[in-house]
Formats: sequence, structure tokens, C-alpha cells
Amino acid sequence: MTKFQHEIAPQNNLSFDFYRHAQSRPEQMALWVDGRAWSYAELAEQVTTLAGGLISRFPDAGVNIGIMANRSVEAYVALLAVLWSGNAYVPLNPKLPKSYLRTMIERAEVIDILADQPGSSLLDSKLMDGLSLDILSQAKAHNPTGKASSVTTNDLAAARPLTAPAAVSSEQTAYLMFTSGSTGNPKGIAATFGNVGHFLKATQERYQLVAEDRFSQYNDLTWDPSIFDLFSAWKVGASVHVVPETQMFAPAHFIRAQKLSVWYSGPIVISLLQKMRQLRAESLPTLKLSLFVGEPLLKDAAEAWQAAAPQSLVENVYGPTETTVVCTGQPYTRTSACLTSQRGYMAIGTPYSGCHVEIVDSQNNFLSAEDVGEIAIAGPIVTPGYWRDPQLTAQAFPTLEHPQLGQTRWYLTGDIGKRDADGIFHFLGRRDNQIKLRSLRIELEEVEHHLRTATKSNEVAVFAWPLENGVTQGLLAFIGSCELDNSSLRRALSLQMPSYMIPAQFRFLPALPRNANGKIDRKALRTQLERDAR
Repeated sequence: MTKFQHEIAPQNNLSFDFYRHAQSRPEQMALWVDGRAWSYAELAEQVTTLAGGLISRFPDAGVNIGIMANRSVEAYVALLAVLWSGNAYVPLNPKLPKSYLRTMIERAEVIDILADQPGSSLLDSKLMDGLSLDILSQAKAHNPTGKASSVTTNDLAAARPLTAPAAVSSEQTAYLMFTSGSTGNPKGIAATFGNVGHFLKATQERYQLVAEDRFSQYNDLTWDPSIFDLFSAWKVGASVHVVPETQMFAPAHFIRAQKLSVWYSGPIVISLLQKMRQLRAESLPTLKLSLFVGEPLLKDAAEAWQAAAPQSLVENVYGPTETTVVCTGQPYTRTSACLTSQRGYMAIGTPYSGCHVEIVDSQNNFLSAEDVGEIAIAGPIVTPGYWRDPQLTAQAFPTLEHPQLGQTRWYLTGDIGKRDADGIFHFLGRRDNQIKLRSLRIELEEVEHHLRTATKSNEVAVFAWPLENGVTQGLLAFIGSCELDNSSLRRALSLQMPSYMIPAQFRFLPALPRNANGKIDRKALRTQLERDAR
């Protein structure tokens, strides 16, 4: 590692660019949320107060602080203040089941929680009992259990404001996010300040963003594309515009009303607007950059968005959470490279600056152009690994001997792909049972784990079904020997897992078919699905 990588400086802090613009352009709009615009100066005043309070409580910094807030000014103040004070934030989605949230809090070793009013109301005894935490609520003081102290931002105001971001190491954790895990527990991925810094630098090199840009904030804070929404904007002194919950399914009016120039979401937004007949030609004239991520982008969908936003670069971007947001992109043109199969996907394109992408075989040998194998990624955007899970980290992040790079640490994505003769990468599917549903990553083994728990039966098998043009539209579960009915099973699952992971369809059978090895015959079940669909 270089001396720079070990340097401890405020410039490494993700909030440093926000701080610069609060000093040099204080009246510039930094955030639009819930019907109100906030300038850099106004937001910084709240951030410095909260950050000072955090420093007074945790002078050594480097702790993990949960944020139970969503699409409120408190959420963004909390996020900035945690980073500003030299700590790491752990976003907690208030919509998740409390048992799932509790697992995340415990695994992340969260020491405090910052909550807005709706988030604070969720911190009841079921979630908090037995946990040794301080709850820092930016709303009304809330202490449901009597076992954790409760502090409001008014209480923190007595502390001395932290007027500039704390110095941090580029190796220090900036945030900890969770993805679906095959054991029934979510997997924590900790990105460092250095990881994110390199991503933001590469993003700026690629897109040349400016202070006059107006960014969407569509992606939840629990999903790493939100890093682009916020910090690519604040890096250049631009404004972030938070899409209200009421307009998430039809954001065309919001894009026009806010005169957005940068849009970032999953491709599902295109489908939703098309179904509502709101994606008309030239209906999104202010957009100059439109990025789509999370699941395959069909060329036809990209074409429809391009017609609606004729001044926009439309790009399909790709990258697992383990590699800090995204690392490749493919711009749409009428001659965009798509797969030669009937799927009609956009390619995932070429690597961002500083990223290295290769295709490897099952023995981790590097393959040539047109060979199909697993997508592997290296470079400064590759995170340290899975939080407190060295065994899983060692499996997924091996050090390999590369012909040009030498001994290099790689992340094996589990995605199958190829590099064509022009150096453009293509996504061909998953190596395992991990799928994307409306941009959300799900491991089918985790869904099956919760089904076995709820049904008290090992007779479960979950499929990504149905498929349209190769894209997952939902989940279907086969269940054998189950005494629960449909509604009872859904209620039980809703207490264990997020709603997006609950199968849309259940098929109850007396018993599931078995193969010669005594295992559930998944091939026979899939054949049944395909036969029924004819």
C-alpha cells in the first residue's frame, strides 16, 4: 500500500467536498427534500451541531452508527454528521421487519442509532430489548425500553460544533451495507473512505458533472447507488433532489418539475412509466445523464428512455456492492452492443478508470475474449470483504496471479459473462441462485431458509418466476407437507424477511419430487413451470 493510502487527512472524509462548498458557495442549494430547499450553509449548520455532539460522545471515532431515517432532512443531516465526525454509517430501512433489522444492528455492532420521527417510533422493545445502545433521535425523545438512553439533537446542541470534517484514514470504514445472505442472515459489506473516493474520482472523470447539475435521489440509502446520488453531486457543488415516496412509481412529473439533469435508478422505472403511458417522446427534456443499474437493461427500454430524454446520455452501469457501487458502463446508441442471444440486453460495457475486469474459469484462470466464465473485478474500488466473516471473504476475494497486474486481489462476482473482441463486457446470468428482482438482490437460498423456518418443513424450493425476456418478474415457491394456508404463511414470512423477498406465488404439493440422490428434483419442478406456461 502506498503512503497516500495510509494518510490520515480531512480530505479523505466523504463530507469534505460538502464542507468546501459550504464555505465557498454557502447559498447554493445542496438538497431539496419534502417540499423545501436547503442551502449548503443551512445544512452545514445542522451537520456541524450533530457532528460535534457525536464527537463529544465518541472522541475516538471510528464507530458504527445506525441511521433509522428515510427521505427526510434528518436522514441526510445524520448521514453527513456521522461521516463528518469520522464514523461509519449503517443505513437501516424502516420498512424491514424488526427481526431483520435487529440482526443487522447486532451484526454491524451498531453503537448508536440516529432516527427521524417515523424511525424513532419503530424503536420499540421488540427491536431494542437487550441491546446496549444509545438512541440519538433527531425528533422527540423516545425511550421505549428503559434499557437504552435517549438523546435528542437539542441535547447535543450544548456540545461544541465540529466546524470541519474529522481527519480519517482512507482505509477506515465509511459505511456498512447489507445484502441478502444464503444462510438466512444478511451479509455486511464495509466500504472504506478510500474505496468511495476512488469511485467518485472515476465517476467524475467519466461524466464531467458540474455545479449546475440537479441530481435525483431515488435510491434508498440502504442501496449503494445512493452514494452516487449524494456524493457525486456534493463533490461538484450540485444539488440533490429527493423523490417523494408518493412519486416513486411515476417520477416523470418530478423530473420535469425539479428540472433534473441527472437520473439514476433501476430499469423498473422505465417499465412503470411505459405502463402508465408517461414516457412520451421528448417528455424529459432537462436530463443530460441517465444511469440504470441493478438488473439487465433491455435495449428497447433504453431506446424508449432515450426518446423521452433526447439530450441525455443513457448508460447501463454494472457493479456489485462489494465493488463500491458500479465499475463498468455501456452507453446507449442505436448501434449499442447487445448480446447476440434473444435476450436483447444492453452490454455492461467497459471498466471505469482504475477498475480491472476479467473473465475467469472455475479454476480462476483468466480467459480470452469471447470465452464465457465468471466476471472478476480488481482495483481500488474492491472493498475489504464481508464484515466479520473472514471465511466467506477468503472465498470471494482471492489473490490471483494476473499476466499484467501480477499478484492482485480480485472479487469473484458470481456473475457469468464474457468480453467480446472489442473489449466490451456482457452479463449472461448468475453462477448461483442469486437473482435481481426490481433492482433488489436476493439469494434464493435465503428465501428458502425462511420458508423452512415458517413451514417447519424441508420441502421447499424457490424459483425466479415468471421471466420476461430473461428478466425476473417475481418469485414462486413450491412447498410440500405444509399445514399453513396461503395467508397464514404470508403473515409468518412478513415477520422474518423483507416484503420484496416473499414469493408472489405459492404452490402447495403433498410432497416435492426427488432425484436419484434423494435431493429435491428442481429440474422436474422447473419443467412443470415451463409446461404450465405454454
